[in-house]
Amino acid sequence: MRSRALCVLSIVSMAWLLYACDGGPGASYAPPPLDGLDAGGGAGPGGSAGGGSAGDLGDGGGGGASDAGALVLAPGGANVSPSGGVDFRVWAPHATVARVTGEFPEASVTMQASTGGVFTAHVAGARAGHAYAFSLDTAQGTLTRMDPYCRQEDAGACRIVDPRAYAWKSNGFVRAPRERSVVYELHVGSFASAPTFAAVTAKLADLADLGVNVIEVMPVTAGGIGVSWGYGPELWQAPRPSYGTPDQLRALVDAAHAHGMAVWNDVVVNHYTGYSKAPLYCFDGFCPNGSAGSLFFPDGSQYQKTPWGPRPDYEQPEVARLLLAGAQTWLDEYRGDGFRWDSVSNIRALDGNGTTPGGKQLLLAANALTHARGATSVAEDLKGFAGITQRPSAGGFDFDAQWDGFGYDVTAQLANGSDAARDLGVIQNALTSSYAGDPFARLLFLEDHDTVGNGGLRLPNRIDAADPESFAARRRAMLGGVLLLTAPGVPMLFQGEELLATGTFGQSPAPLAAPTAKGLGMRAFYKDMIALRRTMPGLCGAQVEVFQRNDAAKVIAFDRGGVIVVVNLGNQAYTEYDVGVPTKGPYTVKLNTETTAYGADFVAGQTGMITPKATPKDGRPYALPLTLGAYAAMVLAP
Repeated sequence: MRSRALCVLSIVSMAWLLYACDGGPGASYAPPPLDGLDAGGGAGPGGSAGGGSAGDLGDGGGGGASDAGALVLAPGGANVSPSGGVDFRVWAPHATVARVTGEFPEASVTMQASTGGVFTAHVAGARAGHAYAFSLDTAQGTLTRMDPYCRQEDAGACRIVDPRAYAWKSNGFVRAPRERSVVYELHVGSFASAPTFAAVTAKLADLADLGVNVIEVMPVTAGGIGVSWGYGPELWQAPRPSYGTPDQLRALVDAAHAHGMAVWNDVVVNHYTGYSKAPLYCFDGFCPNGSAGSLFFPDGSQYQKTPWGPRPDYEQPEVARLLLAGAQTWLDEYRGDGFRWDSVSNIRALDGNGTTPGGKQLLLAANALTHARGATSVAEDLKGFAGITQRPSAGGFDFDAQWDGFGYDVTAQLANGSDAARDLGVIQNALTSSYAGDPFARLLFLEDHDTVGNGGLRLPNRIDAADPESFAARRRAMLGGVLLLTAPGVPMLFQGEELLATGTFGQSPAPLAAPTAKGLGMRAFYKDMIALRRTMPGLCGAQVEVFQRNDAAKVIAFDRGGVIVVVNLGNQAYTEYDVGVPTKGPYTVKLNTETTAYGADFVAGQTGMITPKATPKDGRPYALPLTLGAYAAMVLAP
């Protein structure tokens, strides 16, 4: 066990050497060779090579360039050779003989045994499109197994894929920097009229028009039954067959890039699927404690089980290699732009408690691999642990951002039926929080698949259960949108939020319904608000100063690098409401939620330029007189 851990540490240490220190989001995308990282280190898009050492990890050391090369340059599965034929590799240490069988002319080829239980073969007649499987002679008899590195699943079989065959059209795509990113989480199974990559691709123009520039897709890898959420992984490199082929997923990413949108993949490695017939269970006949304790999963330890299925054995180098290969495939073969890592608290620990063997090392290696490509890595940890987004040299996990409790706090205040009970201190804290002084280490949301699903409800339903399209429901939901898109952090919307979608997000969700007239008003608001978020320098900066907190009136005003945001969380309108400003102006109303463009039952609020009064207010030399509507917000700038 100890030697396996040291091997993973060595692999991770060298992956860190490949991290492009300042090459984060914002670089022009130039895909690296599909063979993987240069074994001796190299530059990622937008950054220089090097910048770290084994000592930076604080978790072990040693290793040489050959470790990184072994990790990424000895791929498993089926790989089309540039000189013809296909190279096959499988790890099955409890098998005595391994064969690769398939639709190719040779039909069955005995593989050559190598060290560490690895078997390899070159099949000259094999080509892309052929179905194949591994036949393993074991103490349990001859077993037919799918490839753990399967790139395409088809009716329970794997097909050989040549990732070089796809003709990319969107070369030169530029990823938005973190502070200018607006994320949209979507579920391929329910976002469009059909649960397919092609149907989502057809709707990308709508998202581009809305103004989002990052799509975060809920898990699209093979696994699960029916129109599920996708959190039952079975194969980490094959797209879900019901969604489409690998090339159709590539076409989705290609089209998103053409529309100026990055694509993040939701990665699930904190557990394996709970279905006992899934491909990795008892893979090579070794199954001492049933399917949960076998080749890919730890045997008989407290780290074995999660509520959703067994945890992969992160300490085992071949398992770590498989999981990291899934990340590499997304970045290189699909030109993906980053990841959302599901339940990091159950990779690094047991729901945030203790330490899972090999978990931190796996995450560090994955993030080094991601950053070497200039891509983004976001954690869903939700434990408020600043170390998630700190650098390895500080003992951190090196994520670019982590899901934050902003939405839980803000929506609880918005949903409160009593204006008097609404706590502006909670709102202020949500606006000014950070991780280790970095507010953009927070990924912020009002809704996500968990808060809307798992017995949850959309925010408008929480505000007004009887009528989620009521005045109060829409206006307070818009206040949430203003806070989300003006707070320092990386904002994210969940599919349909911009259309006033109501109800819940079921385990087998139906396609998004067409928006109502009131839903179209909500979309108009989000389009305008997102445009401000992406174009106003103050809203892209880290500065935030809450300069007025009127607990009696339930009005909060804050300054975002010269951009003034005023939010009235009470059902009381004011013909003149003063907020302090630092200059004599005039100030221009950039957005006012009090407008008929966002709701036919809204009134036309204050627009145009407003001249401040030469009266001190809020510790500032001038007072800006506003006509402030009930449950209304205004964004202003000089």
